[in-house]
Amino acid sequence: MVKILLVEDDKVDRMAIRRALKKGVEGEITVVFAENCASTIEHLETDQDIECVFLDYRLPDGDGLSLIQEIREKYSKLPLVVLTGQGDHQVAVDLMKAGAIDYLSKSEISPENLSQSLHRAIRVYRAEKEAEAANRRLRESEERYRLVLEGSNEGIWDWNVESQVVYCNDRLLEMIGLPSGQRELEKDQFYQQIHPNDREEVKTNIQNCIIGKTHQLEIEFRVRHSSGEYRYCIARGKAQTTYRGEARRLSGVLIDITERKRNEVRSQFLAEASQLLSSSLDYRTTLENLARLAVPRLADWCAIDIVEPEGVYGSPPSLRRIAVAHVNPKKAKLVWELQRYLNQEEAKHHCGGFVLRSHTSDACFYVNAGKDHAIAVDQEHLEVLGELACRSYICVPLAVGEEILGTLLFATSESGRHYTQADLNLAEDLAQRATLAIENARLYQEAQEATNNLRTTFRILQEQEQQLRTLQQLTNLLNQRLSNLQELLKVMAHATYKTIGQAEVCLIALYDTQEEIMLNVSAGEQTDQLDYRQVFSLKNGVLKDVFLTGKAQFYENKEEIQNLPKFLYGVAIKSANSGQLGILAVGSWGEKVTDQFQTEFKAEDQNLLKAVGEQAAIAIENARLINSLEQGEKRLETQNKILAEQNKELEKQQRHIKLQNVKLLEAAQLKSQFIATMSHELRTPMNAIIGFSQLLLRQAKESLKSNHAQMLERILSNGKTLLNLINDILDLSKMEAGRLELRPEKCNLKVVVSNTVEELRSLAEEKEINLSFISEIKNPYVTNDSNRIRQVIVNLLSNAIKFTEAGSVTVTISELEEDWVKIIVRDTGIGMTQEQKEQIFEAFRQVDQSLTRKYQGTGLGLAITDSLIELMGGRIEVQSIINQGSCFEITIPRHVEENENASPSAPSHPNQLY
Repeated sequence: MVKILLVEDDKVDRMAIRRALKKGVEGEITVVFAENCASTIEHLETDQDIECVFLDYRLPDGDGLSLIQEIREKYSKLPLVVLTGQGDHQVAVDLMKAGAIDYLSKSEISPENLSQSLHRAIRVYRAEKEAEAANRRLRESEERYRLVLEGSNEGIWDWNVESQVVYCNDRLLEMIGLPSGQRELEKDQFYQQIHPNDREEVKTNIQNCIIGKTHQLEIEFRVRHSSGEYRYCIARGKAQTTYRGEARRLSGVLIDITERKRNEVRSQFLAEASQLLSSSLDYRTTLENLARLAVPRLADWCAIDIVEPEGVYGSPPSLRRIAVAHVNPKKAKLVWELQRYLNQEEAKHHCGGFVLRSHTSDACFYVNAGKDHAIAVDQEHLEVLGELACRSYICVPLAVGEEILGTLLFATSESGRHYTQADLNLAEDLAQRATLAIENARLYQEAQEATNNLRTTFRILQEQEQQLRTLQQLTNLLNQRLSNLQELLKVMAHATYKTIGQAEVCLIALYDTQEEIMLNVSAGEQTDQLDYRQVFSLKNGVLKDVFLTGKAQFYENKEEIQNLPKFLYGVAIKSANSGQLGILAVGSWGEKVTDQFQTEFKAEDQNLLKAVGEQAAIAIENARLINSLEQGEKRLETQNKILAEQNKELEKQQRHIKLQNVKLLEAAQLKSQFIATMSHELRTPMNAIIGFSQLLLRQAKESLKSNHAQMLERILSNGKTLLNLINDILDLSKMEAGRLELRPEKCNLKVVVSNTVEELRSLAEEKEINLSFISEIKNPYVTNDSNRIRQVIVNLLSNAIKFTEAGSVTVTISELEEDWVKIIVRDTGIGMTQEQKEQIFEAFRQVDQSLTRKYQGTGLGLAITDSLIELMGGRIEVQSIINQGSCFEITIPRHVEENENASPSAPSHPNQLY
């Protein structure tokens, strides 16, 4: 099917042309219409299936020439046929130049010429499209081939057999180190780039392929790079032959396998190095072998340095060269000379110094004269470097974790080779393996040393175990005979003689406090011949210094004294508590002396003898202690008997005391009952006496004579005194029975004290003493037993008046704090001594205890006062100076709680009879 665009603004012409096309063209066609230039361009842009355009020369918005030019700019291959009603041949030429493929006059249009023009246009258009598609596919194929070649990184060569010219691509030129613009090489020029050892083999293989012996070419050889380094390559190709079978050309690829070969060489080198490193556990030998292996396979010369430990005063670690190898043995001494500059400060930024400081590798792939000057410490150093002619170097650390063990230095010179990053990686891998070998060697040496130490320790432990076993047996034997000192020493001497193989006799001597031999025993051979005094005498004995100094001593009987062993070795038996006790010695008569026993006993036997001496001291001390304990036990047994008898006597006394206590308690109860009864019985007659005396004085005083009235007053006064005495005795009884009690009530302290002072004022006036009362209290109300307060004031005030002959008595009340009040009674009386002050609060205690005492009284007042103040929760203090007066100071709480044991029926007023 063919799709045609018909551009015609005349509808009649458009229909006529369409009919002619339908009629003249065989097969199916599709005709689309456009009336102007704009719609034509729009159809072409939207419909890609249009294969031919028939267009009128005259259009409403332009002519055919401009439209053809516009279409050709966008669609260069699309066939264009111009239809016009004019017959101008110049127009036709211009249209054909612009891109039209045919020119038809409308007057000559017929189905046949339209069909011929269409078929010709379609055939050319489709052929051009197919050619364009083929060319596009060819370009794509060539592009893919180019990308494949570039991606494979292979060189392409084409050998023209007739012209002997080799065509090379850029990659191949790059591989052999020639400029990229030189695409064609002469045969001999190509052969010159091949390694001399491989050149003849390459020529032979190429010639065999040319003459038809082989159709495929595949050979491995080395090609020299422009840098002077040889690269490994593989050439693969195939011959193109004529009909006679002769090669016309060879074409193929050149593959750079340098890295692969180097990796193979590296792997082989590392494998050999690993085998070499594991072949010996002597790290010095291992590193020397490694240096010889590295030259010339990895380097032209090699140096291996190890790190010396830190010196004194914190000096930094240094490098020491231990192995050197050079391809030219005569230059090896130059590498050794470089050792002088290893640890200088100026060299710390290069090679070993840099590696030791930074813990990283140092590499310079291209060394020039400037680099030599930078490395050189002085002119002599520079000259050595110049003779070595280093072109490239690598220095890597021998490191275990953060610890640097040494450095490996690899350098190239004669070979002209330059190291790469791959060589650096190889060197670091080799260093790791060497480090592992060094560490294994060091661990092996440490393990060997540890094994030897362990064997030595095990042997010593066995000997010590044997000695300990002997000491344990000896200790057990000693503990069984602690009660008999002589038997104990015999056991000890015999055990020592048996344990020490070189001993033929064992001697023990003990000294008393006078440093005389107290006891000696022996065991072994020929003991009956021994002269103990020649051995142990502290005056001239051969072992006297052992006891005097406490140090072990060896003695050789060079004078051959009779009855004395040839050799003696003695140790002191000494105690930390008792000091030197004696001497323990072993000896030999010299008849069995061997080369091992010439001058002294073995060190282990000496140590054992010292240990036995220590055990002997302990055993002797224990024996003495046991003896002392036995004696003490006897004394203790006697003391226990005495204590038992004393305990029996004490038990009898305790039973008697308990019986007396019971009787005393009964007597105290009877006394209390008696006092209570007597108080009651005495109050009954006293009631009559006081009552009738008061009655007589009030009613019949005027009718009585003066002497009779005085008698009645005396009777009344003595009755009241007797009543007070009865009350004091009753209070004392209650105090002893713990029944003294209070009846608190709210009262005015100032009134209570003031009234009490006024009651006793007459007594003070009789003695012409100034009695005064001072109140400094702001709040006079307290909660207390007012009768007991009055009783306390009466006791203190009456004593003050009684013991004051002249002067004054003052009563003062004041407040200490919110909850405390103070009462002070001060007088200018006779005062008291310190001894009297300590006794005045005891019952029945008075200042004057004689029967002819000047001051009367029972001595109960202050004792009762002290108990009452304590019952109130207060305290009483006294200050007194002899012949100057006394001061009684009472401190009581403002509020006193009621006594729980108070009886409602108990009288509270001391002046009431009932």
